[in-house]
Amino acid sequence: MHAAVLRYFDHVARHGSIRKAADALSVASSAVNRQILRLEDEMGVTLFERGRSGVRPTAAGELLLRHVRETQNEYQRTRAEIASLGGTVSGDVRIISLESMLVRFLPQVVDEMSARHPKVTFTVLAVHPSEIGEALRSGDNDFGVLFVDARHRGVDVIAEFPTSVGALMRPDHPLAGRKSLTLTECVGHPVVMLQDRWLLDAIMAMEFAGSGARLSPRVVSNSIEFMRQVIRSGLGIGFFTPIGFIDEIRRGELVHVPLVEPGLAQSRIGILVPRYRRLSPPARLMINHISERLGAFADFLAAPPRRPKRRGRT
Repeated sequence: MHAAVLRYFDHVARHGSIRKAADALSVASSAVNRQILRLEDEMGVTLFERGRSGVRPTAAGELLLRHVRETQNEYQRTRAEIASLGGTVSGDVRIISLESMLVRFLPQVVDEMSARHPKVTFTVLAVHPSEIGEALRSGDNDFGVLFVDARHRGVDVIAEFPTSVGALMRPDHPLAGRKSLTLTECVGHPVVMLQDRWLLDAIMAMEFAGSGARLSPRVVSNSIEFMRQVIRSGLGIGFFTPIGFIDEIRRGELVHVPLVEPGLAQSRIGILVPRYRRLSPPARLMINHISERLGAFADFLAAPPRRPKRRGRT
């Protein structure tokens, strides 16, 4: 199959629309449609289901799409390896990450790697927890900086550090002086929650099974930056690791009280690599650099914060 046909096919699958794919490729929609029809005729199967809202791959289309993306990624890795033979490290490193690590950890790491290897480019994406498994399996990404979770199959954990999910609040909150908390002890206080509670939901179901208690969110959002502002304003308790809020905790503007439930108190964040992925030279270098930096970052997180400053509500 010609490389251009594969590229057209990949774009149609990504955009879910022949017209949008054509716009992205700067070619006529009729040309893209013609190539897809020709490809379906050659394969002897329908590759896309066509509907009013767009197109989506059939089961056969998904198989071909996996091959196309593996072929494209392998080509890019091979180009990077050939370039490295001459002493030049180049190529794109694709990383998926927790939003907290993307905000507080990865910018400095990318900056350091860019200074060392100016021909390396980076694609760094925050990923929805429900999409992590597919994002790791897809072949589109080199590795993830994510929670270590037994539900992620077919991955190797290269490096990790322990962290804990806790109750995050202002220092003038009634629970701010506690050394630890249970979720039950947070009931009765206003809370704010991320829209996807993939880690909390199962724990809450067990915690509240006997009592029938429940946490009723006052604010729900999918943005950690928005949550930072509403917690600082005193609208409620949030449930997070300290990572995304470490600067506010260090300055005494917020307090992080660990939760004692085992599934929350013993969390780990690590570098997750798809088990059978052949990494390019820049991806290997990036993993090594992140591994080194994770140790220093863990020490930084473990350092005692400043004494919180109690203040009146605003």
